[in-house]
Amino acid sequence: MSTPLQCPARLPVSQTIDSPAPNGWRSYDSQQAHPLISVSFWSGPPDQLTMLAPSSGVKQRDTLINTWALAAAETDYWISCNYFDTAAIIARPLGTAARTCTVRYDAKRTPPKMINWYCTPPAR
Repeated sequence: MSTPLQCPARLPVSQTIDSPAPNGWRSYDSQQAHPLISVSFWSGPPDQLTMLAPSSGVKQRDTLINTWALAAAETDYWISCNYFDTAAIIARPLGTAARTCTVRYDAKRTPPKMINWYCTPPAR
């Protein structure tokens, strides 16, 4: 039995500015590990820019639940793990078997923080 996919809880990221700092300023990299905040689902690798919008979303008390209904596909769906306060993501294929993916968020937080995600049948 294989282990279901999970995103790392934190992602170490090194960031630099694209040009010299303005006169009198210095740039620094805080070298922080950024916490996981959400996931996104894609129709192909994220560099193809085909992020999928949720099919539905409901709020139950303090939990926001988004669901993606995935059609049968010949190419892999992908998932990206998104981290707070950085544009860096990590991603991997989900395969073609998943038909529904659900993400639960803690709606008491701003921005809402992901509690968990799962797909059925399970992504491996």
